[in-house]
Parts: sequence; C-alpha cells; structure tokens
Amino acid sequence: MLEHRVELKVVDWDDIPFREVVETAWHQVRQGRVDADSITAAEHLQLLVRGAGYRSATVTVHRTVDEALAHVGHFEVRREPARVLLGR
Repeated sequence: MLEHRVELKVVDWDDIPFREVVETAWHQVRQGRVDADSITAAEHLQLLVRGAGYRSATVTVHRTVDEALAHVGHFEVRREPARVLLGR
C-alpha cells in the first residue's frame, strides 16, 4: 500500500484558535476516504476551516511532479488569502 504524506504548514501559527480549527479539520480529512495528499483533501480542508468561521481561509497545494508521483503534498493554510505584491 502506498503511503500518502502531507507537510501541513499553518501560516498563522501564532493564532491558537485558528491553529486548533485547522488541526481539528485536518484530523477529520485524514479520517476520510480520499487520499490525504490529493487536491480533494485540500479542498475538503479548506471547506471545513471556512465552515468553522474563517470564511477567507485558503489552502494552497505545492508539489513537484516527482512529489505527486510519490504521493507527497505540501499544504499551506492561511487565515486570509496571500497577497501578491507587484513591482512597478
């Protein structure tokens, strides 16, 4: 059986209530039927965190092709969407 691994990064780590919501939601996702490293799992995590009161929370998935083939994912969870600063 393949091992599905995820590195879960909570950007707003100092916000303890947010971190607890993410941890609870992540536990629920891990107990579900989808592979933990899948886009579906990230989407489910985002829906659960938003449903817990963090309406602007986002989950971003980062991984290379090699990581996808090895069933490894990197999920980044933010309370607010990341801001992109454009140079002038």
